Amino acid sequence: MLAVVAAVWLFLEEWVWDGLVALTKWIARLPVFRGLEARIQRLGPKAAMAAFVVPWLLMLPVKVLGLWLFGSGRFWAGVVVFVVGKLVGTAVLARLFTLTRPALLQIGWFRRLYDWFTRLRDRVYAYVRSLRTYQAVRRWLGALRTRVRAWWRRLRGRTAA
Repeated sequence: MLAVVAAVWLFLEEWVWDGLVALTKWIARLPVFRGLEARIQRLGPKAAMAAFVVPWLLMLPVKVLGLWLFGSGRFWAGVVVFVVGKLVGTAVLARLFTLTRPALLQIGWFRRLYDWFTRLRDRVYAYVRSLRTYQAVRRWLGALRTRVRAWWRRLRGRTAA
C-alpha cells in the first residue's frame, strides 16, 4: 500500500511541479514581474534567504484558516483552502528558489543541506521509480491523462461549432 501511495505521490508531484513551473514562467514574462525578478536575482545570500523565507511564513495563516474551517465543520472549504494555498505557495517558492538558488548556495549550511536533500531525494525517487507499482500507476495515470485531454478536445470542438 505504501508503494502505491509513494508512486501516486511522485507522479502527481512531477506533474503538478511541471505545470507550476510553466505557469510561473508565463507569469514572469509580464512586465510588472520582469523588473521584480531581476532585483530578486541580484540579492545577496542573506537577502535571498529572507526573500525565500518570507512567503513561506506568509502561508502559515492560510494553513491556520484551513484548520479553523476543518474545526468549524466546513471540511470541503478547509480542503480547498489547503489545496489552493499549497499550490500557490509551492508555485511562488519554486520560482523564488529558481531565482535565488545561486545566492542561497553561497551559504555554507544551506549548500550542505541542499546537497544532502538532493542526494536523498534522488535515491528515494530512483527506488520508487524502480517499483513495478510505480510503473503501473504511471501507465494508468498516463492513460487517464490522455483520456481527459481527448475529452477536453472533443468538448472544446463542440463549443466552437
